[in-house]
Amino acid sequence: MELDFSNKCVVVTGGAHGIGRALAERFAAAGGRVVVADVQAERAGRVAERIGGRAVTCDVGSVDGVSALVAEAVAAFGPIDVFCSNAGITDLGDGLASTPEQIERITAINMLSHVWAAQAVVPTMVERGGGHLVQTLSSAALITGPAPMGYTMAKHGALGFAEWVQLNYAHKGIKVTCLCPNVVNTGLIGRDEDVPSTAERAHQLGLGDVVEPEACADHVFAAMEEGRFLALPHAAVGESFERKAGDYDRWLEGTSHRIRRMRGEEV
Repeated sequence: MELDFSNKCVVVTGGAHGIGRALAERFAAAGGRVVVADVQAERAGRVAERIGGRAVTCDVGSVDGVSALVAEAVAAFGPIDVFCSNAGITDLGDGLASTPEQIERITAINMLSHVWAAQAVVPTMVERGGGHLVQTLSSAALITGPAPMGYTMAKHGALGFAEWVQLNYAHKGIKVTCLCPNVVNTGLIGRDEDVPSTAERAHQLGLGDVVEPEACADHVFAAMEEGRFLALPHAAVGESFERKAGDYDRWLEGTSHRIRRMRGEEV
């Protein structure tokens, strides 16, 4: 049965495009009153207008930005029932050569924003009998691969935080769903949703199994309905995660060889 979010307040960060846009549309279709939060105000406004929601310009890289977003969402649609921490960026620096500022920025957006959101909404959710946190993470949170250093580090940290919330708040009615896809056809790999011709570009880059944002939203809804912690649009991610757990050293060695081959290095 399709989940029903009639008159429930749903916040989606990074909601102006990609996975966030697809989540916002899906929650709205299920009756939710959706707050579309993004640094791209114009795009957020277009999405919000199309789904009958509310756009909020927000930089989740600061605790004040997240706090202000929560306050505006509550003022517009009432207590928050679902908070989707979806906004994310990729590395600004080059691995171990990244500057402190670059590392702090990606950590703030890709990891700490999840913490700040939970601090702002979970207490009220508990008081009201429950709520749901949806965390858009990455396959990089489960299986380290070719993704950059800062991105990988922050996604691992965000997964650990999500597990902590699940362990400590599930009995208080708080549910957590972590979306961990591999390659998705979004702006992170060059798609511009304002230019339709770029929609097929990802499939022409040899990136393997590329899924659409809508498929990610489908998997999130399925996981929420079934009470699963992980939403995995790519089955191979779960399979690799199991291999990693079964023989960590063999997995590390094999993955290292694979990454070096991808880079054209001699193995």
